[in-house]
Amino acid sequence: MAPIAGLAAPANGAPSISTRGENLCSRYQSPPKLCTPDPRVTVEETAKRAQKFFKAFVIDGDAKTMFSFIDNVYIQNHPGYQSGPQVIWPLFCNGQPVGNATSKSCFDASTNMSYASYGVVDRWRWVDGCVHEHWDQNETLPSPARCYKPKFTLGRW
Repeated sequence: MAPIAGLAAPANGAPSISTRGENLCSRYQSPPKLCTPDPRVTVEETAKRAQKFFKAFVIDGDAKTMFSFIDNVYIQNHPGYQSGPQVIWPLFCNGQPVGNATSKSCFDASTNMSYASYGVVDRWRWVDGCVHEHWDQNETLPSPARCYKPKFTLGRW
């Protein structure tokens, strides 16, 4: 799948459908849209995107939004899984959230990594505004002092 040109943001142009918790597995054989990296994306914007990614993945089960923040490389550091967003699409296209509103997230601006804790802890490296790499073994959340606080309030992204 070729990346869509433009800023590193959820790409536009895919069919408009309601995705919150929607099972997209039969509609799409691979992610309908991916993130296009852009070196102009700021830390502030990346932190906001990381929070939206967390909400889509962990709380809402919104695979379409989740994958719109993942680039076309997506390096997977979990034994037994190959890299690439198409490889993990079948795991998340069903619309099932992996956590709930009590799950925690963190974006560490010093490492450009985001974290999600929902029974396990996942870690993602962000490059040019997009999720580029993933780890999920023996990960821990950074201390709250290291978690970047973007300038927005929940519900007003």
